[in-house]
Amino acid sequence: MTRQETLTSIPRVAHVLGLAGLIPFGVTALSQWIEVPFISPDFGFRAGTIYGAMILSFLGGIRWGTAMKNVTPDRQAFELSGSVVASLVGWLSLLLSPVIGICLLIAGFLLQALWDLLSVEQSFLPQRFGKLRILLTAYFVLAFGAMILLPLVSCRSATCYCHFRRRSLSDPARCSLHSRV
Repeated sequence: MTRQETLTSIPRVAHVLGLAGLIPFGVTALSQWIEVPFISPDFGFRAGTIYGAMILSFLGGIRWGTAMKNVTPDRQAFELSGSVVASLVGWLSLLLSPVIGICLLIAGFLLQALWDLLSVEQSFLPQRFGKLRILLTAYFVLAFGAMILLPLVSCRSATCYCHFRRRSLSDPARCSLHSRV
C-alpha cells in the first residue's frame, strides 16, 4: 500500500464500526414498513429520532475535538461554536413533531457532512474522514427518508396528524400507518 493510499483509505476498524453504528437506523426505518419483532412503528420512529439526535451530537463532538488542534483563535471559535450547534439541532429535533424532527435531523446531518467535506478540501481533516462521512451520511439520509416516506404517503387526509404533532406513544389516535399494530 502506498503512502497516498494509507492517507486516503478508510481504516478497517473505522469502516466496520461506522457501519455497525448504522444498524439502528436501518432497523428503525424497517419498522415503519414491516413488522419488526419488539419494535412497533411508534417506538421505531421515536427510537430512530433519539438515536439520530445522539449521533448528530457525536458528530458535533468530533468537531469539538478538531478545535483542540493548533489552530488560530478564530478557527477554534468557529469549530467550537459549530460543534455545539449540532448538539442543539439534535436536541431540538426531539422537541418537534416526529416528521418535522426527522426532517431537521436530515438537514443537520447533511449540513454537518458538508462542513466536514469542506474541511477535508481545506486539508483541515483527512481525506479518509470525508470518504467515511459520505458513506455514512448517504445511508442515514436513505434510512430516514424511508422513515418519513410512509407516514407522508399513508396519511391521506388532512385529519391525519399522528406524525405531524407531538403526542405520547400511548395516544390512541392512529392513522393508517398504525392500523397494523
